[in-house]
Amino acid sequence: MDEKFTQVEQKAIASVLYNLAKADFRTRNAERECIEACMKELEFDATDFVPIPRNELPQQTYETLKMMPLEKKRIFSRMMTQLSRSDTHFGPRERKFVKEILEMCEIPFVHK
Repeated sequence: MDEKFTQVEQKAIASVLYNLAKADFRTRNAERECIEACMKELEFDATDFVPIPRNELPQQTYETLKMMPLEKKRIFSRMMTQLSRSDTHFGPRERKFVKEILEMCEIPFVHK
């Protein structure tokens, strides 16, 4: 990874990913493994991490995500795509949540 994420960016991204994993009210092993891989890529220690609740994401994370450089946004978008597809079911709740993040934070969609 060429881009180093700040602690604030790491927390925002981690919070979104954890909320995305729970968007369909179930978290499968493949999703847990994908989140672990994303945290490792972010170089974020999630041992004692408590994600920001979904209803507080707009106030606490959207501006941070919106202000990231394009390359970081692409990395984050790829992580959301990988997580959404990790359990082989990209359900309507997950799609709605991802679409909200992409639109509200001006994140490009990365499908790989």
